[in-house]
Amino acid sequence: MNQIAIPRRRGNRDAILALLASNRIDRREFLKRVGASGVLMLGGPALLAACGGGGAGGDNELFVDNWIEYIDVADDDSNPTITKFQEATGISVTYTEGVNSNEDWFGKYQPQLAAGQPLGIDLTVLTDYMAARMIRLGYVETLDHANIPNMSNLAAALRSPDFDPNRDYSLPWQSGFTGIGYDIELTGREITSLNDLLDPAFAGQVGLLEGYNDTVPLFLLMEGKDPTTASVDDYVAAAGRIGEAVASGQVRQVYGNDYLDALLAGDLAVALAWSGDIVANQESVPSLRWSFPEEGFMIWNDNMMIPKGAANKANAEAWMNHYYDPVIAAELAAYIWYVSPVNGAREAVADIDPALAEEPLIFPTAELLANSHIVRAFNEEEEAIVNEAVAEAAGV
Repeated sequence: MNQIAIPRRRGNRDAILALLASNRIDRREFLKRVGASGVLMLGGPALLAACGGGGAGGDNELFVDNWIEYIDVADDDSNPTITKFQEATGISVTYTEGVNSNEDWFGKYQPQLAAGQPLGIDLTVLTDYMAARMIRLGYVETLDHANIPNMSNLAAALRSPDFDPNRDYSLPWQSGFTGIGYDIELTGREITSLNDLLDPAFAGQVGLLEGYNDTVPLFLLMEGKDPTTASVDDYVAAAGRIGEAVASGQVRQVYGNDYLDALLAGDLAVALAWSGDIVANQESVPSLRWSFPEEGFMIWNDNMMIPKGAANKANAEAWMNHYYDPVIAAELAAYIWYVSPVNGAREAVADIDPALAEEPLIFPTAELLANSHIVRAFNEEEEAIVNEAVAEAAGV
């Protein structure tokens, strides 16, 4: 199964609308309302702070920094699951969308983290490989599991990653797939293969993703190599092929999360993409399509972590506990369409819409997972070698 015909949510998701009192707004309108700062203005007691700004912290505050379009949003611009958290705990939330890419976020804050300076951020969300780096460097707080009893709902497959075997420092927010997003009006045909990225017909209209955890492994799959077991030399060679595609003009740009803006604007015909992003925007751009490439695709986890020195650590742990309630996890998954890491969410989402419990982008089948891959783990020296090769390929 390569192609997924994803239903648009407005009109055929009445049960979701009834439960969440929320229709999906057009993303361009959403971003216009949010503004260039990337800060969501929450109702009630929410605060406004610049992303990563030096909030003083307090007993009833929480500063969360996440990726774009990774939370539920209602028509009145409120966030239903955040509102429930605030009402249940009395904690005022400032929620920002300052993570454009793992490397961008790390580059921005690493000097402060290395100097032992608080970021003014109590909780952030980063992908496995970056979570591993943050833990290795001592940049995150140790979790108090007693404050997160719902952590017992963590899916068994995610409980003991190599970089955090006891989940002492991280807890998955969502999982998802990296595959191909495209605009069929621009491609003129369905896209089923990673090799389509190199089709001369799309020269200058192809987007790739930053970092070594998405694009490089997919170029390895294009060559018939398993990114889970490929050598460092294999990764470096794949980065070289990416560099050739960039230098030739086949690739328009190597992006962070902002690839989506280029795809929605029509600057890209085809791009490596994250599954939930394409689903979220099919209403505003009905010609968008998602493809699981026939060669294989990547599956990844984004992890909640508390940066070292956070002023409101216990409040961040309360947030984690809230989102591991299966009912809350189901509401979130029903809106953003990423893979929920919470046991019980599938049963709870059936109360929203029974069809969602069978949706492979939220609850993937064993058959689908069999063709998915994870990026291999690197030690510090290996990671530096691969990062250098990827940066050179991207021209940065």
